[in-house]
Amino acid sequence: MSCKLTSNITKETCAYTVAGIKAVYLFNYDPANTYTMGTDEEIETIMLADSAKAYSIDFIDSTASFSDELAQNGNGGKYRTHTVNFTLSEYNYTIINQGDKLSLGKFTAVVVDKNNRSIMLGRNNGLSATAFNYASGAADADANGWTVTLAGTELEIGRLLKDESVITAIVDKTVITP
Repeated sequence: MSCKLTSNITKETCAYTVAGIKAVYLFNYDPANTYTMGTDEEIETIMLADSAKAYSIDFIDSTASFSDELAQNGNGGKYRTHTVNFTLSEYNYTIINQGDKLSLGKFTAVVVDKNNRSIMLGRNNGLSATAFNYASGAADADANGWTVTLAGTELEIGRLLKDESVITAIVDKTVITP
């Protein structure tokens, strides 16, 4: 069986770490997208099909999170479930015009955590929206905005990117001001 550990698992540094996501990027899932892996199996380059671009998501601070969970089906087969969550603050035509696409599309996500690790989710099968809901809140201090949840079944643990520049190199630089 090839599922045997091949090295020790050690803590590499004594350093502070912080929870949370500082950036979320999405690009349209396409099986023709390709990735170049480095010697440590981290992603060094992303080539999107048909000159596509990645898009930065401007979410409300402290609302983005992700999970990468092991799951097992009834026949004993194992897979992973990748999930990305974030909340968008605006209720305007920019969000409305992208809402159907975000609700109905299939995406690959890159999340950058507050420790500057860039992790790709949905690389093999894509992520689809399981929630795209608006809540106004009732009290002055209630949270409000579009809550977005993207999830998908994957065949691997989320892949690390060499660094954030791998994704920012393909991000659309167009800025739309309402």
